[in-house]
Amino acid sequence: MAQSNNIGLPIRRFFEDHLVSQRGVSPNTVLSYRDTFKLFLQFAVERCRKSCTDLTVDDLSDRLVRQFLEHLDSGRKNGTGTRNVRLAAIHAFFRYLAATDPRYIAQCQAILAVPFKQHARHVLGYLEKEEVQHIFRHIDIQQVQGRRDDALLRLLYNSGARAQEAVDLNVNHVRFSRPYYVLIHGKGQRERTCPLWDETIQAFKATIEDRHIRQSDNVPLFVNARGERLTRYGLRYLIAQRVAAAAETCPSLSTKTVTPHTFRHTTAMHLLQSGVDLNMIRSWLGHTSIETTNLYIEIDLEMKQKTLQASEKLLPKISKKGPSWQRDPSILEWLRTL
Repeated sequence: MAQSNNIGLPIRRFFEDHLVSQRGVSPNTVLSYRDTFKLFLQFAVERCRKSCTDLTVDDLSDRLVRQFLEHLDSGRKNGTGTRNVRLAAIHAFFRYLAATDPRYIAQCQAILAVPFKQHARHVLGYLEKEEVQHIFRHIDIQQVQGRRDDALLRLLYNSGARAQEAVDLNVNHVRFSRPYYVLIHGKGQRERTCPLWDETIQAFKATIEDRHIRQSDNVPLFVNARGERLTRYGLRYLIAQRVAAAAETCPSLSTKTVTPHTFRHTTAMHLLQSGVDLNMIRSWLGHTSIETTNLYIEIDLEMKQKTLQASEKLLPKISKKGPSWQRDPSILEWLRTL
């Protein structure tokens, strides 16, 4: 009985059969779930005082899950977002377990009832158009590295691609003849095409010519100094370097933390301010829900100001006359007699 109740087999089936074969989730999602269960099982081993091979499904109770989340908060100092990502992975496993082994439905229901933690929604940071132009003006495209960085930042600003989406691109994902576009592999194995400006295509051509490769080659579009595919961390580093250089003559940049995602927010905001429809922006960025795209409306202070000014014209003018008792002489005379 102990053998059939062991946690190892359902976890293995969850990863190998359910996530990969049935749901076809991305490798990044599998790695995120893997990291969650490494932490969760290590925590369970300590709390249950068992070896990992002796853990059973019954050991992974809703009480243990709550204690694990508290450990993430207080012990590992994780933020609310990370905590919720870990809980989402645990929920996914116990949702799978409930569907495949009815013996544990009640236990799974209790764990699925563990709520996500609410947190304040921070204002999304983005760059003004002048700041974007300032960054590009400080990139020396006479240098090989400068041409690569120029092409990379143009891609981010043009497409609003996520960091992982940008570094995963290959040269043959780009259409170099009209109409120009790039095929982006997004979250959940979803693909989308994004139109590209002529300037972006010219920047791509310059950087691949430096590497002596063809436009049809199935090789990374962006590489590091060693010729290897650029990583998310490398992308973040080069953006920090470019922004730091531009900030020396643009004080507003020195007050902002600019990351690859900042360029994504910037793309969305500038599209919104240019009058592009929200559904088009949702498709452009690869959002699954329009609610995510609606967040950009909340941070556009300029649009709020225009709306406020427009609504002022609808309100009746406030009379500048005094109170009625001041305008009625008989009332004033009566008050003087008191």
